[in-house]
Amino acid sequence: FFCPIVKQMSEQVLTITYHQMVENEHLVPDTYLSDDKTMETHLDCQQLLSQLRGTVNQKRESIDKLKDIVVSFNRNFKPQNTFRFNTMPVTDNDYLQIAVDLQEFMDNNKIDEFRRRTSEHYKDILGRISTEIGSLMKRRSDVDGVILDINRDFVEKNFAGVIKSIELRANESSDKLMQLLISIHDYTVENALSIGELNLFSSNNRDEVNLKVVDYLKSLSHQLQNEPNRSSVSLSDAFRLQFRVKENDNDTNWVERINNVGSDGTDILVKAMVNIMLINVFKKKAARKSGDFIVHCMMDEIGRLHPNNIKGILQFANSRNIYLINSSPTSYNPYDYRYTYLLSKYGVKTRVEKLLKRIK
Repeated sequence: FFCPIVKQMSEQVLTITYHQMVENEHLVPDTYLSDDKTMETHLDCQQLLSQLRGTVNQKRESIDKLKDIVVSFNRNFKPQNTFRFNTMPVTDNDYLQIAVDLQEFMDNNKIDEFRRRTSEHYKDILGRISTEIGSLMKRRSDVDGVILDINRDFVEKNFAGVIKSIELRANESSDKLMQLLISIHDYTVENALSIGELNLFSSNNRDEVNLKVVDYLKSLSHQLQNEPNRSSVSLSDAFRLQFRVKENDNDTNWVERINNVGSDGTDILVKAMVNIMLINVFKKKAARKSGDFIVHCMMDEIGRLHPNNIKGILQFANSRNIYLINSSPTSYNPYDYRYTYLLSKYGVKTRVEKLLKRIK
């Protein structure tokens, strides 16, 4: 009598346990439930359910371990990485697919393919940087030549007045991006045959050279991120122009701005002299082809100069065949100028009258 009851109760318990595991706990994947394959076994239902629960739990532990490994692995990559690894998996299948893709990556030795591809890409980037910066540095040498000519020009025809000496020089650039680009250019030129893939001319330290190249490119990337609004570099970024002015007993030493040389008028005087010498340097180069000629220049704020300095700057310019035009509404020592004109406005027309002409 009791055996059928016990059997019936046992079957009910097994049924409840089965449905609890499948429907409530969701431990068994659908693929297990829909599998049509059969297998003979001597285990009873209770043992089979216990085995299935253990298998499913073991799979879950393996999946969790895989997730931890994938998460740790993905910390080495950004979402937009070169290898196109999925760094943001969501489902279990995503994690499994990452493992499959990585296994394929290793089996097919794709790392060498990427190494060759990126090596050529890096080499191309370095080559372009080296070419552009090399061209810029050649123009920098032209600047050095102009500065030398300006310094020589003052010595040959100096200023008879308070300004005893004016010197210019071009120091190394303090621009961080330009400094880095110059370093990349120099390193590329020195190691041109060792950068990239192995070739007949590669040196023994090729790997070391290429690692240094990667470091340079990383530094360049970080520097560009620090200056997101910067789109280019120019010749003026390649050097720091410095001035040294001696005014009577006052020596400015080397400074980057012509300020506080003396009075405000003296600052204007020095800036005017530098511009006159710069014009004269280029005028001389042009004169080699077509002969010497006269240049007329408008000088603003000339009225702020001391009368003696006005006469001195006029002689300084005239000795170089550069004639200054003072457009001040107020007359300052008109006899210092070769011509004096009066300009009158009549509607849209301007009337020009010659008032004075200096004979000597």
